[in-house]
Amino acid sequence: MRTTSIDIKRRTAYVSGKVQKTGYRARVLVIARDFSLKGYVQNLDDGRVKVVAEGETGDLESLLAALDIKNTIINVVDIRNEFSPATGDFDSFVTIVSGGETDLRLDAAAELLTKLIVVNEKILDEIQATRTELTEIHHELAETHQELAGTHEDLNGAINESHDAIVSEIRELRIDLKENLEGRLIRIESDVSQIKAKIAL
Repeated sequence: MRTTSIDIKRRTAYVSGKVQKTGYRARVLVIARDFSLKGYVQNLDDGRVKVVAEGETGDLESLLAALDIKNTIINVVDIRNEFSPATGDFDSFVTIVSGGETDLRLDAAAELLTKLIVVNEKILDEIQATRTELTEIHHELAETHQELAGTHEDLNGAINESHDAIVSEIRELRIDLKENLEGRLIRIESDVSQIKAKIAL
């Protein structure tokens, strides 16, 4: 029975570009573990990232292709790599943190937190200013509403007064017209009586 030997090698890659403080190592960690590789990823003092991975040749080739990441945060410019025999020193794939790096990360986090607090304070100030403006607008609208209500009452009063005046004038006109018609009717009756009297003569 023939057995197939698995070709295990080590690949060491030096990645240049915008790869530190961008989350690049975390991406490499996930990718390497997806390929079941063993080794580590580490930031170097010169700004590069070092990746040491042991595994099957095909998986190491896939890792090399996956290391070339370009997005809005990460920008890999160059990858220099070399093969060497595997040593079997690694149990898994991990991130190596250099001495003092944790402190730098804490300082960076504190700075970002400070900026976030300042931004939040500005947002709160803007919200407070907006609330004040809205309150003033609300008061102005309430005053305008009261003025409109007063104007409405004034208009109703003026309309009622005009209505009463018009009704009064119409009544007076009707009385005058009635009196005028009655006077004419009396004169007509008088003229008719005189005409009858003359005809009878």
